[in-house]
Amino acid sequence: MSPTARTTDVAALALEYGDRLVLGTVRDVHAAVARRAFGATRIVGSRVPEAVHDAVAGSVYGSLSAVLRRSGGAARSLAARGVGAPVDGTRLGRQVRSAVNGLIGDELRLLGDPQAITMSLRHAGADIPATPWKLRQAYPDATSHLVVLVHGLCENEESWGRGRDRPTYADRVAADTDATPVLLRYNTGLHVSENGQHLDELLEQLMGAWPVAVERITLVGHSMGGLVVRAATNRATVAGHGWAHRVSDVVCLGTPHAGANLEKAAHLGSRILRIWPQSTPFGAILDARSAGIVDLRHGYITADEWEGQDLTARWGLDRIAAAPLAHAEYHFVAATVGATQRHPFSAVLGDLIVHFSSSAGIGRHGPVVPHARLEYLPSAHHLALLNHPRIADWLVSWVNARPRRVRQLES
Repeated sequence: MSPTARTTDVAALALEYGDRLVLGTVRDVHAAVARRAFGATRIVGSRVPEAVHDAVAGSVYGSLSAVLRRSGGAARSLAARGVGAPVDGTRLGRQVRSAVNGLIGDELRLLGDPQAITMSLRHAGADIPATPWKLRQAYPDATSHLVVLVHGLCENEESWGRGRDRPTYADRVAADTDATPVLLRYNTGLHVSENGQHLDELLEQLMGAWPVAVERITLVGHSMGGLVVRAATNRATVAGHGWAHRVSDVVCLGTPHAGANLEKAAHLGSRILRIWPQSTPFGAILDARSAGIVDLRHGYITADEWEGQDLTARWGLDRIAAAPLAHAEYHFVAATVGATQRHPFSAVLGDLIVHFSSSAGIGRHGPVVPHARLEYLPSAHHLALLNHPRIADWLVSWVNARPRRVRQLES
């Protein structure tokens, strides 16, 4: 079992990244400006002023860096001794931890940091092991139809509760259908393909441990979550896992199937900032984003698309096609901030994060899933898709509908 992440861990992480990114960026910008400023003294053959400046500046920055590192080490030591409240003890703490994982979760996992999230089922703000006894306790009214909700970047299972004045999708599924809603949390800083593997393994384990025999599965993904869902079904098909045959519907809410404009803008910005020496350090900050965020630029869902490539140095528009489940219904929900698709804001901004064509599943070479059904939500932004009454009504109708495979057999 991994150690508990504490508030002292958060403080240590802030100090360490403050040293590396913030102080490091200031130091590098200062050095770039100084090199230009002392250009005239080098022309006349005197390097004394520059040498004195560099010695003083190096001493100052070195001292500040040492203070931050020692403070971070002290915070880590306190966390190791159990000092500090558990981060997951409050809703805000859980939100902060999820956001940190989205930004640098791949690095946290690599370092064995206790704040790195491991994919797990979630119930009442806690992890639920996929074992028969624990599942019976958490889901006493379990049914044979699972509706699995997969959140997006920097989110967690509580993000579906956006707009607390109305029922969540899980609430509506539990109240208006015969299905059982299942929520999970995962490290959104990891590659989409890796999270797809984890979801595939979790659902295969869940199939064997669920209190009743699972007959049907509906997968719902918001933003990155939709890519993770598609990655999981792709891997399950290749591995021959049984749960994929139970999937009747795949619902993608604002999913960047063809890439996300915001991540493309961050990539372009980092390239532009590297043109001038004084702004190069700021480009390094943009390049420090996680593997999961970089995947959003491309809409990658398989490891074959990114392994062995420097994704921060190329646009990566060519993707390997991943076959959808032939027996499942695909529902792509796309939104725009404008009242119509042709509104100028809609054409440029999409839902503020994802362009309409990308969330509609239209790639460079045609539809990502040819038989996907598109639902359009005007005058809505990306986060509104987490809990929107119209989507809730659609979801209930899809869950209650007779599965496509059954309809085909009847006809």
